[in-house]
Order: sequence, then structure tokens, then C-alpha cells
Amino acid sequence: MTLTRYAPFDIQIDRLLNDAVRAFDHDVASWAPASNAWEDPDTFGIELALPGWKSEQVNVQVDKGVLTVEGKQEEANDKEAKSSRRYHVREVNSASFKRSFRLPTNLQWDKADASFTNGILTIGFPKREDARPRQIAVR
Repeated sequence: MTLTRYAPFDIQIDRLLNDAVRAFDHDVASWAPASNAWEDPDTFGIELALPGWKSEQVNVQVDKGVLTVEGKQEEANDKEAKSSRRYHVREVNSASFKRSFRLPTNLQWDKADASFTNGILTIGFPKREDARPRQIAVR
């Protein structure tokens, strides 16, 4: 499994630069949901934070060891109400994203399951039997 070093300073710099670019060009779509990758003795999982999203707005695929999660969220079509609005701050827009994760090879990719609860998309992959820890008796 490939591990990537967690660097909170780098993440904050990336967010700062992305916000600066968005301030000049509103068409730049650089949003991606925050995520966690975790494992326990039997499962490897990925969680994505998608508050306000619905499960039908998200597509999850696994192909050749790569998990791809895509989403598209459209604005409501209430044009009459929007025509009279004057926004002072507008940070909630329609959004789309695409994130890909290379998965470890010790998983059963074809037996994945996904759930969407309280704005958190959780995708779990069971580990192959030979990859799970086992107790060895000492005599």
C-alpha cells in the first residue's frame, strides 16, 4: 500500500491559493470534498464529507484498483425568487467534483459497499482473507 505523508500546512496553502484563484475567476471549479481513509483488521474504508448532498447526486466506481467518486449538484430552478435577490455573500453554488483514490491490492474490490448517512459517504472494501491478521499459536 502506498502511504502519503499527512501535511496540514501544505493543505492549508493549497486551500489559500485555490480561494485566491476563485476570487478572480468564478468559473474555476476546484472544490473537492474532504475525505478520510481508514482501515481496521477486516476492512479498508474511505469517507467523503458531502453535507447537503443526496445519494442520487453521487456516482461511485471501481476500475482496476482505482476508486472514483463523482458528484454533481445543481442549483434550484426558482428563477422568479432569484431574479429579485441581491447577494452580499455567495459561497453556496451548484458544484461538481471528481476524486480518485488508488486502492491497496489486498482488497476485494468487487465486494465493496457504500452508505450515505448524515452527509457522509462511506465506502468499505473487505480485505482478502490472506491479508487479514491471524493469530498464530505458540507451543
